Amino acid sequence: MGTHADQTSGSTPGRDFTAASRDALVEALLSAGPGRPTLCAGWNTEHLAAHIVLRENSPLVAGLLFRPLARSLHRRTMDLGDSAATPEAYQGLMERVAAGPQPPARLRRHAQAARISDEISGRIKGTGAARKAAQATNLLEFFVHTEDVRRAQDRWAPRHLADDYANALFAEFTRRARLMYRSEPTGITLARSTGQRVVARPARQGGASRTIAGPAGELVMHGFGRRDHALVLVD
Repeated sequence: MGTHADQTSGSTPGRDFTAASRDALVEALLSAGPGRPTLCAGWNTEHLAAHIVLRENSPLVAGLLFRPLARSLHRRTMDLGDSAATPEAYQGLMERVAAGPQPPARLRRHAQAARISDEISGRIKGTGAARKAAQATNLLEFFVHTEDVRRAQDRWAPRHLADDYANALFAEFTRRARLMYRSEPTGITLARSTGQRVVARPARQGGASRTIAGPAGELVMHGFGRRDHALVLVD
């Protein structure tokens, strides 16, 4: 997509990059194949794909926030991933990732109910509010997990991100940046290669501060904890 270096610093209102980000994630998973490593400790590609499917379709996703369910979510993730270790099963799991959230199985068993559900879902997805919510929920998730696959392989290079896509990533990232850097012992300023600067953590009075500089996608990777694999400069 476009050029790797950020060229603009604005945002692109009204655009939804979630579908393209999902496509990029599926492409990366398919290209890597089953049994390949990722940057997510303990997960091969099939487990990362299982995480996406469960995140969008299982009530166990509450385990991401609710500790008592975390063990059950982890076990289900590993089981679903392990069941997709063959090329054929892996392809089926990829189709589920590509399809996105689906109605509950009990609705899908009834043709009329499934048809009504699909129609309602289609109308909801077409609204601006729904697109905004989907982007807030999935844009960074899909981008980071795509890079979790790509950057764990033997040879990789940074993707070329279109300016409007990089802008959207950075806009979503800066909404969360204070939370992500809240435990840092120093102040943190994020400096895009466009010249845009955002204070992610204010320095204490008289305290030290660091600047983390790089293109939007690399700053996202750093903020999401992939610091050994983020191409940034830390001053």
